[in-house]
Amino acid sequence: MSMIAEYKTTKEFIRAACNAAGTLLTEDSGLHTNPRRYEKLYGIFSAPIARAGGVATALWTIATARPRTAGESTTIYTLIIENPTGQAVTGWLEIGGVAITPIYHVETSDTVVIPFVAGMTTGDFNVNCNASINGVVFQIIGTEA
Repeated sequence: MSMIAEYKTTKEFIRAACNAAGTLLTEDSGLHTNPRRYEKLYGIFSAPIARAGGVATALWTIATARPRTAGESTTIYTLIIENPTGQAVTGWLEIGGVAITPIYHVETSDTVVIPFVAGMTTGDFNVNCNASINGVVFQIIGTEA
């Protein structure tokens, strides 16, 4: 049995359906609880970028070919590192010259896919990739909101 009760919000009362115990009846629309819908609305992926010039290379910044949005927070769920160089390498991600991931070892002509199950939030910062030698290719997949 449902009934109508009045609940006080910050400035006024609202009328809402409740059960006999006075508990507010709600229906989940899935708008904020459906992870696949959230990914569809806010999902991002960087372009595959090769580390170049002997230094950290822009991977997900406001100036890259697939730009991040200034003012939005990025959460990385997957990091892909490809090694086409012909020798074993190491690779990692950086923000402002500081490593934000462990150093990953990638064998010759191999690709590793690193999942961040709970997500790694990098905030409103540019993300760079770095490696032990040039030519190592990086890509990230995640959300931005």
